[in-house]
Amino acid sequence: MVRQFFTNSARLLFRRQSTIISAATIMMVLVLASRILGLVRNRFLTHFFPLEDLDAYTVAFIAPDFVADLLIVGILSVAFIPVFTTYINKNDEKEGWKVASSVLNMSLIFYTAIAAIIFIFADQINKFLAPGFSASTLEITTNLTRIIVFGQVLLIIGSFFTSVLQSFHRFIIPALAPVLYNLGIIFGILWLRPYLGLMGVAWGVVLGAFFHLLIQYFVARKFGFKYKFEFRLRDPGVKKIINLSLPRTAAIAFAKSEWLVSVFLASLLIKGSTATLRFAGDIQNLPVGLFGVTFAMAALPTLSAEWANRRGEDFKATFLATLHQVLYLTVPLSVLFMVLRIPVVRIMYGSGFFGWDATVATAVTMSYFAIGIFAQSGFLLLIRAFYSLHDAATPLKVALASLAFHVIVSSVFIFWLAPKVFTPTSLLALSASLTGIFSFGILLYLLDRKTGGFDRRKLFLPAAKIFFSAALMGILLYLPLHIKLRGAYIIDHIIDTTRVFNLLVLTGLAFIFGIAIYVWFTWWLKSEELRSFTRLLPDLRRLQKFLDVQEKIDSGTPK
Repeated sequence: MVRQFFTNSARLLFRRQSTIISAATIMMVLVLASRILGLVRNRFLTHFFPLEDLDAYTVAFIAPDFVADLLIVGILSVAFIPVFTTYINKNDEKEGWKVASSVLNMSLIFYTAIAAIIFIFADQINKFLAPGFSASTLEITTNLTRIIVFGQVLLIIGSFFTSVLQSFHRFIIPALAPVLYNLGIIFGILWLRPYLGLMGVAWGVVLGAFFHLLIQYFVARKFGFKYKFEFRLRDPGVKKIINLSLPRTAAIAFAKSEWLVSVFLASLLIKGSTATLRFAGDIQNLPVGLFGVTFAMAALPTLSAEWANRRGEDFKATFLATLHQVLYLTVPLSVLFMVLRIPVVRIMYGSGFFGWDATVATAVTMSYFAIGIFAQSGFLLLIRAFYSLHDAATPLKVALASLAFHVIVSSVFIFWLAPKVFTPTSLLALSASLTGIFSFGILLYLLDRKTGGFDRRKLFLPAAKIFFSAALMGILLYLPLHIKLRGAYIIDHIIDTTRVFNLLVLTGLAFIFGIAIYVWFTWWLKSEELRSFTRLLPDLRRLQKFLDVQEKIDSGTPK
């Protein structure tokens, strides 16, 4: 029975996920595991290192991440998948693999050249990125950057295999790879840190990137990948990927520059501000990665195929259904994070060097980030929608406009309003949320025009039900938690919230209560999105049967 269990588990890993919601659901489970590990990683970081040291750790990633993201998102994800999928659909995989090798080789050469510059001029680059850092913090940042830049080349290769497997509608292994990446970093924190300090964490990043690559390489081999050192610059497929990727890469550069602006301004504030901004942003990224990224990645092959086959109405129906599913999941989480900001941050980071002041600053900052969760998630889907139309120019123009918007708003907030607020990093978070909403709204408007117009009732009515239900949930959850009696909240008279276990139970119950309210209201309003998720339950039961879990349990008594 054990052998059969592992055999069926292996089949599941290689199984083709044919629908967006099934692919996204499987990915969400694994992305959730990765994101939880990411939060565990952050808790270890805040436990063992003060925020001042973690300022250096935060900035050390910026230059290597910036270049790697240009390749991973700009070329290997959005531009590569539609073109490579075309070869698969034409049963011309041999030619597709040649194109794939060429794209990988060009990406590696580009990154190696830029990485060499980053390595040599790391000190000057970091001084520009964080002008408010002291000389000692800057030295630590530079040493960390020179280690991390090596790990990113492994991450780029691993992300190439991610795109290959997603083109074959295999999403499980690519979603599992980031889990191993975070495990590598955690290994560095727990076992290398005692000997190497923060440098041990950086080497853990390199180790995690190696695991990220390794698990996907062997699966890609099973689908026919064979590496070839060639550059087919005149190949039509390679040309198409380059043409698609150039504007997308520029758009990514503009989008990433928004984070650079935020870090630049945060470094001018008190020590620990860049780390506060990063850790608050990581909480916001949990639902964005869990729902926004997974649904967008799962939808891209379907949207590309529908538009390529001139099924415009199917394209619009698929896009709207996916968008509303993303909103259904992210909007209530935005509200929950705003209402429960303090307990959420205390549970995730509250230990070691992370004291009460750090908790409050991070919680307030996170609550302002939470405002834009739905927009950040929907924006990712909109980007994929435009690329399935083979339109790279529109997202580029919107990204440039968004960068200008963010620079203006952030500068006004920091230089005029920051001295008047208790937590100035919250202003940077608010600017990021407003920028996300601005980008989301503009792209949605332009997609509506480009596809001939969405049915207004189908576009707005489901969204209105979602926002209305989430607002009622927030009100009904906020009031009982914030009623005071004799100078203290009523809840503090009932339970001692200074205890971690009590706080965990209280927060968990509040989440469950809030979600129950939200689900009831959406059921009362006859939300189609709720029905789509309930229809998924039979698939989950079939998954249990597929793994023969019950058969294994009943096969004998434990010893």
